[in-house]
Amino acid sequence: MKVTLPYPPSANRYLRHTARGTYRTAEANHYKEYAKWAALASGARILDGDVALTVVLHPKLTEKGKASKIVIDLDNSLKVALDALQALAFSNDRQVKKIALSYGPPIAGGGLSVTVDRFDVAAV
Repeated sequence: MKVTLPYPPSANRYLRHTARGTYRTAEANHYKEYAKWAALASGARILDGDVALTVVLHPKLTEKGKASKIVIDLDNSLKVALDALQALAFSNDRQVKKIALSYGPPIAGGGLSVTVDRFDVAAV
């Protein structure tokens, strides 16, 4: 399954920590809801067993058609992607056994392309 999500909020703005516990922000909940509809439109279905992810973060294009120099860290986009796709492409992020993470070409508005496949340990 391959799904293209909008440019993710940074994990630094995704969760809030208080004396009462940790919770997702309103921005995070909005992103997760959008991710749900994008995944369903892409034919997402929950995979059983171990999975492998290929995640590509696409920087935003500037008005001059160049990649924005302001880009979130790759590792911050990963937490957001895992959280958004849990219960849509896999039941639990403990199923994720392999991750390939990279920057990709810039696109208008930026984005996050995620491919979820079954992980075959014998093929490694």
